[in-house]
Amino acid sequence: MSEQYQAGYKLRDLKAFIEARVGKKVAMRMSAEMQDIELKLTPKFMGNGSSQLMLQRYKAEFYFDRFPYQEQSPAVLFANIGAWLMDNDEEREQQLSELSDPDIEVVIEDASSAELIIEVMFEEPVKVIEDPQGPIYWGGKQYRLEDYDIWTATKLRDVVINHAPD
Repeated sequence: MSEQYQAGYKLRDLKAFIEARVGKKVAMRMSAEMQDIELKLTPKFMGNGSSQLMLQRYKAEFYFDRFPYQEQSPAVLFANIGAWLMDNDEEREQQLSELSDPDIEVVIEDASSAELIIEVMFEEPVKVIEDPQGPIYWGGKQYRLEDYDIWTATKLRDVVINHAPD
């Protein structure tokens, strides 16, 4: 188990998913960045000294230079992104100011490649926890950004292996 702050975790996780889907050759031509960051002040006290200080809303931009659209269908990439969002960002439908669906721009460069820009809006909580040495001063107390645990499986259980018929 390791700890890290969670801001931008949806961008990071979707980027890793896309890289796995498109393969190494295409993934090397992809960049991803966070843009248009907005902070929504929505404090919620969670108990045990932990609080949600605000929500961070941002646009994640995935840029592909020279995407080989003749070799890989952009529609498959778009479907994978939509599927990932439905599987991994289920709270997007529940948020007060619903997040927009992804925006896509395709510019054909030549007979075999295109420039793709995919923009996805995300919203993530920024959580803090009381810490007398923390760098954040709020409401007369000191806080630090709250880490979250990342659990890594160390044992496999109930593994099913399907064999293709001979």
